[in-house]
Amino acid sequence: MSTKEEVLEILGDYVETPADQIDTAAGFKFSAGLDSFALLSFVGAVEDHFGISIPNDAFIGMTKLDDIISYVDCHR
Repeated sequence: MSTKEEVLEILGDYVETPADQIDTAAGFKFSAGLDSFALLSFVGAVEDHFGISIPNDAFIGMTKLDDIISYVDCHR
């Protein structure tokens, strides 16, 4: 399973939108409908799943799911 597929699977616990309808290049709010609390919970789940930590200074620059997917690919 690719990183993108794994991240979208995790995201499925936080949104009702089917994974195949989520545009990972769009912003979090528009692509997945995540509010700030759900976004933080989702990022925590990604960190736990991949055994990584996304520092706040890196997270602040992330605006779309592709950013998280790229970060995970580089740090797993």
